[in-house]
Amino acid sequence: MKINKTIKKIAWSVLSIVVLLFGILVYHIANAKPVENATIQISRIDFDQPFDSLSTVAIKQKLHSIKGVKSDIIVKNNVVVYFHDNTIADSKKVYDELMSKGNFKAERFILPPSLAAKQVCPVMEKDSYKYKFSKFIQGIFN
Repeated sequence: MKINKTIKKIAWSVLSIVVLLFGILVYHIANAKPVENATIQISRIDFDQPFDSLSTVAIKQKLHSIKGVKSDIIVKNNVVVYFHDNTIADSKKVYDELMSKGNFKAERFILPPSLAAKQVCPVMEKDSYKYKFSKFIQGIFN
């Protein structure tokens, strides 16, 4: 008898936790709103050779001096990734200004058209049950 009560308590506890977590998931999906006026964009420039510590500092300073470039600049090996406000400057403008400020051999990374045309996060596919479930929940609450 005691074992039967213990099993019932455990089953009710597990069921309660599952229902609670499912409720939190539904609440989160229902209240998730798309970001409007999102203007921060990430861009990349590929250089022909890796940077040393001095050239890393120099490239960061030159990028900071360009209007619209944000403070987050990542320099790894021969790749520079930076964030910019696309209402002020697009990646072509930033690239052109950077090339005019120094003698660099580099090329701007351009996203392949297949990825640029995607309307959904590349991690989440439209045919997946997660996407369909999220759309269903948003449809109920919107």
